[in-house]
Amino acid sequence: MKEQIKLLNILKFYSQKKSFDILNDVSNKIKPFISDNRLGRFENTINNRNKRFIIVCENLDNPGNFAAVIRSADAMGIQNLCLITEKTLDTNFEKHDMISLGSSKWVTVKKYKTTTKCIEELKEQGYSIWASDLSATAFQFDQLIFQPNKFTPQLSHFLSQSIENLNSLSNYDDDNNKEEIKNLAINELYNNKIVNNNNKNFIKNDEKIALVFGNETNGISDLMRSLSDRRFYLPMIGLVQSFNISVSAAITLAFLKMQGVITPDLSPLDKIKLLNKFVLSSIPRNKDLLEKFGFDSDLVFKLLNK
Repeated sequence: MKEQIKLLNILKFYSQKKSFDILNDVSNKIKPFISDNRLGRFENTINNRNKRFIIVCENLDNPGNFAAVIRSADAMGIQNLCLITEKTLDTNFEKHDMISLGSSKWVTVKKYKTTTKCIEELKEQGYSIWASDLSATAFQFDQLIFQPNKFTPQLSHFLSQSIENLNSLSNYDDDNNKEEIKNLAINELYNNKIVNNNNKNFIKNDEKIALVFGNETNGISDLMRSLSDRRFYLPMIGLVQSFNISVSAAITLAFLKMQGVITPDLSPLDKIKLLNKFVLSSIPRNKDLLEKFGFDSDLVFKLLNK
């Protein structure tokens, strides 16, 4: 069994390498057809994209709300979204460009007809399912403590101030001592009684999470509720019972951004795929251009959407 798994991993590696080589060649040929400024913006955006978090919207009535979610996702660096729609929903987001500001072209949206199919695929990819829900067993989202991949500006400032205070008390000027104190402070932060691995509110930095938002009126379905791993809500102190779905998604992503966990994590293959998608979307008659350079355009688009 171990040998079979090893062989499959080897085959997967060479398949991905072949795909990367083809797409890298495509990229080198098509990049000169857009301006350096536009190319630079594409590359900067892609280098800051995140796939650890996925946004899932279930059975929305208003496509404009999903367009607004797309806009927030793009702004916060989220690349992938899922749309579950068991009935006909107008997903021609070009009609809603005043809401999405064209951001629908720069994120990846996968559509599903059933909740079951969507959740099965996400769990196969290793995602935990976290659903926004107002039921009694839901937890308060802002009480979570995410272990960041890098320190947020707020946390870095806090640590720097603490270290300066310690230095002034101990008269330590040596840089090595400062680094040692900083490491001690970091370890204390993650190993104290409040923030530790046994605390249910402590989220490790390798956990992949799909954040689910439900229908504008009824919220998530009973099926989604039963399939979710955790359910959360955003605290409110006013008289209203809930936020608009696009506002909920934006607040949730902003909280994650402040915790320092929406960070760049795309693989080289992911990046070259996105770059080619972005560049090709900016070139009229792009299939003709690919054929002109000797590429099989159908194969290229198949690799881009694989």
